[in-house]
Amino acid sequence: MGTQQRMDSLQCLRGVAALAVVLFHLRGVEIKYLQGPAMLDAVARYADAGVDLFFVVSGFVMTTIAAGRYTKAGASAQFLVKRAWRVLPMYWIFTTLVVALMAVVPSMVNSSYAGQSVLASYLLIPHAQLPVLTVGWTLVHEAYFYLVFAGVIAFVPERFVPAFLLLWAAAIGVAPWLPPGPTTPAHVLVTNPLTYEFIAGALLGLYWRHIPARLGLPLIVAGVAVAVSAAVALPEAGPATMAVGTRVACFGSAAVLLLAGAVVWEARGGLQAPRWLTLLGDSSYSLYLTHIFVISAMGRVWAMFSPAPGWAGHLMFVVASAFACCVAGYIVHALLERPLLALPKRWGTARRQQAS
Repeated sequence: MGTQQRMDSLQCLRGVAALAVVLFHLRGVEIKYLQGPAMLDAVARYADAGVDLFFVVSGFVMTTIAAGRYTKAGASAQFLVKRAWRVLPMYWIFTTLVVALMAVVPSMVNSSYAGQSVLASYLLIPHAQLPVLTVGWTLVHEAYFYLVFAGVIAFVPERFVPAFLLLWAAAIGVAPWLPPGPTTPAHVLVTNPLTYEFIAGALLGLYWRHIPARLGLPLIVAGVAVAVSAAVALPEAGPATMAVGTRVACFGSAAVLLLAGAVVWEARGGLQAPRWLTLLGDSSYSLYLTHIFVISAMGRVWAMFSPAPGWAGHLMFVVASAFACCVAGYIVHALLERPLLALPKRWGTARRQQAS
């Protein structure tokens, strides 16, 4: 695909989203392994909404990188190959680690997903259970988005892309009013309201330049306000247990506001992203894939050494675990993810040198 100009605002939001998911899962580990009231029980109850931000950013990136490439020969295949290489090798590596743990030390693996299909997990096929690497459920959605969007790139002229996205959203909206379809995982996936977040991000990717510069910061403030208000007002235990439509309305809309404000503010020169946050965003995929292993190990180690109970012990655990996740994510990004992403370019260079 065409060259995409790096936007630090996207990396910052990816970093925020990944860290939010870390805190959400860390909440469960804190409750399981530490005595006394969990510090994150209320604070991070809705932090899984980082996933909603990921989906909105994903849609934005898709229409941004596809600009000028619709209906061009080979563009769709190139898009799919690049997306697959971006996502699958790293995911397969850590899925294999879970499979190995299931075989060697089954007590280390979450036993609540005994019906998981290893093959479906590797291939990101919709399945009744979560993938063996549980965070892979979001990648099942991403794979669906990519396949549909590859079709858009192949067959939809650029001027009709907004109409297609609106028709896609309308189809999801009318699905509940149609006669019940087969209750297969694939049907659940294609009718899932979470797709609205991808579509909203894609539309934002097409039109964000029309947003007045003065609205950048107010949109960010509005997005934060919507997310915080929803987290305070909603009675459910968290995004994973609430109605998907409610989740999208609250946290998906907050994510759209945040992203719109961030990209407009950056483009107008108002956003100076801190270096640590852009680094966190750069390593966000590695952080997302590895944090489950890190926080599980931290919880077990903390329980063995039994530090002093009380708020101080909980605070130390949360800070140490979150920091360990970020460090591990960055190391994996630097030593594994980044070299993997560079391989196609190196292979291309080698082929050109051999041909010459």
